[in-house]
Amino acid sequence: MNVTIDCAQIRTKSDFHTKFSQMLKLPGFYGENLDALHDCLTDLPQKSVITLLHTQCLIDNLGPYGRAALSAMAHAERENPGWLTINML
Repeated sequence: MNVTIDCAQIRTKSDFHTKFSQMLKLPGFYGENLDALHDCLTDLPQKSVITLLHTQCLIDNLGPYGRAALSAMAHAERENPGWLTINML
């Protein structure tokens, strides 16, 4: 799976979780929090490349939550080398 997410379109925590849930086709039980995102990213059913455009916008719009989101995604990538690649641009 190859997915590109434009973070410039994300202005709120709700926007963040809605966008990621839709784009990554996360399961219906996705809890819309960073722990749930991490769990879903470490349990993807196929090799995945996620490209995040304008990642600075997450920090600008969501502050500490944006930084924590990027950190959670980077941690999930480190846990799944070769299976999950996250490009932060």
